[in-house]
Amino acid sequence: MRNPSLAALTALTLLAGCQSAAPIRFYTLLPAATRDAAPAQDPAFRIELGAVTIPSQVDTPKIVIRESAGRLAPVEGQRWIAPLADEVRASLSAALTQKLGVPDIGYASASETKGLPLYRVRVSLRRFESILGSQALIDATWTVSSASDAARSATCDSRVESSIAGGFDALAEGHQRALAVLAGRIAQGLEALNAGKASNVCVAAEAG
Repeated sequence: MRNPSLAALTALTLLAGCQSAAPIRFYTLLPAATRDAAPAQDPAFRIELGAVTIPSQVDTPKIVIRESAGRLAPVEGQRWIAPLADEVRASLSAALTQKLGVPDIGYASASETKGLPLYRVRVSLRRFESILGSQALIDATWTVSSASDAARSATCDSRVESSIAGGFDALAEGHQRALAVLAGRIAQGLEALNAGKASNVCVAAEAG
């Protein structure tokens, strides 16, 4: 027969463990101001933002912070609300829609462009670094290209740093700002491409 005292002690131990466990906090890269962004009623073109690639070192639900030149650390209890690559894509898509006033048709068929020019956007993050109380850093390569004319394309590099205060709320907001800046540069590049200035895309992006 099971010892009642032992059973009670086990139950209390389990209860204490549950009560002492730190809560998991979730963060997003999608600013509230862009969540409901709507494209213009009469857009000049449409975009198709593909899947975003991210460094494998940060491809984890846990937020990864840089502690030193040679040390990265996933933080227990601090997580992105969705896979990081999806969060980055959602943030860029919302910002581009807001800045350009054009719809992102995502992975829909090109027939949904309704006769408007379609430009494809591809983004690859080489670095996505988080330093608590210091900075959020993004280093990206991005390509914009015409869906109907392969010769009309450009590939550019962008590095964005956002200074932040301490805490994970500030870190998430810092990355939101950095992605907004990156989206702004891509938007400038898309406008240059649509104006027939493919050779000026990267210059226009950095100028913007």
